Amino acid sequence: MKVFEYYSRPEVQDILFWFGQEREVVGVFQNGSYGQRPNMLLNKADILSMVKKGMIEFHCSLERWKNPMLLKNQQDYGQLRKGWDLVIDLDPKGFIYGKLAVRSLVWALRKHKVRGFWLKFSGGKGFHLGIPWEAIPKEINWKETAGLYPEVARDVCVYLKDFARERLEKDILKVKNPEEISAETGTGLSDLLTKDGIDPWKLVEIDPVLISPRHLFRMPYSINAKTGKVSVLLEPGDVEEFRPEDAEPGKVVVRRFPEVEEDSAEILFTEALEWIASRRKEVKRKPIVRRKPRKAERAPCIKLILEGLPDGRKRGLFILLNYFKSLGIPWERIEQEIWEWNKRNKPPLRDSYVRAQLRYARDKKAIPPPNCQNDLYYSSIGVCKPDQGCQGIKNPVNYGKKLKTRRK
Repeated sequence: MKVFEYYSRPEVQDILFWFGQEREVVGVFQNGSYGQRPNMLLNKADILSMVKKGMIEFHCSLERWKNPMLLKNQQDYGQLRKGWDLVIDLDPKGFIYGKLAVRSLVWALRKHKVRGFWLKFSGGKGFHLGIPWEAIPKEINWKETAGLYPEVARDVCVYLKDFARERLEKDILKVKNPEEISAETGTGLSDLLTKDGIDPWKLVEIDPVLISPRHLFRMPYSINAKTGKVSVLLEPGDVEEFRPEDAEPGKVVVRRFPEVEEDSAEILFTEALEWIASRRKEVKRKPIVRRKPRKAERAPCIKLILEGLPDGRKRGLFILLNYFKSLGIPWERIEQEIWEWNKRNKPPLRDSYVRAQLRYARDKKAIPPPNCQNDLYYSSIGVCKPDQGCQGIKNPVNYGKKLKTRRK
């Protein structure tokens, strides 16, 4: 099947155009050179127009943009970035090792309850595994995730490699011994062997270059110019039987992408960033000394938050965690208060989100909640209802202290 004939198929145009929305999309010529950047697909007709100019491949950005055509200067990236997909590029030294790496990483994603990730053949000798933006939590430690690219994406990849390493190592050694692997791949035994076995990631490279600003990767259902194969979408269960010959353009059946569960990668991102943070600390964590809890009356805003909120629940959680920790309340009691409070929210925050924020806050240094004059927190969620005890105080933690002083 010729290139023009393949890209003329309506279902191929549909999937390319759909996947390319809010992304930079660039054509690639037979010699590997790229078309003009920035570029985007305005309509499906653009696809055949680019093919007529000699473009064989279609590459797109991992990042989602407000307007890809405005991507001129690096300083504009942060303002234009709406989100990003986490795409893991598996480049194996043998097709069998790529398949085994896919199996181990899919297992890791499922263990972390990620729903809606996709898998595709690269069209060459590897695979791409992607977590779409819709599944990624939009805030991490009260920062917008869109602005945390590429650092967070790289951290999650490092974590996944470590999480899946032991499983991948066992799977590889079930197939071949180290001497066979070394001879087949040209990997020296000194590089391959470890104290306890082998380093499986010496056989499957996860390309860190792919996780960088404005980097492009081959789109699903694009042809690979070098091999003539199509970068087809795969079901994880089909990988073991899959052969590159199955990706000939004339054999390709376009699949639909899996349905995404919103924010389902929240557990993965939380666990990954905690793991990364623990690795970066050179000294052991000092135990936190809990002060004896003060029997302080709660400020009106805290009482209103604790009644449950219809809106501003995440901000309410942030306020409560810092409020309770600043009072020196034991962690077990804080957790109990938070879980009981969340039941009163309408609707409650997702358990996974609450659990993630509790983990993050547990061993952090106690800091006061936002000051009373911070309209982004109290007034904007409708809980700033001051009484006489609020006069002259700047922070809810001081409310009880002032009442205690007045009683003396």
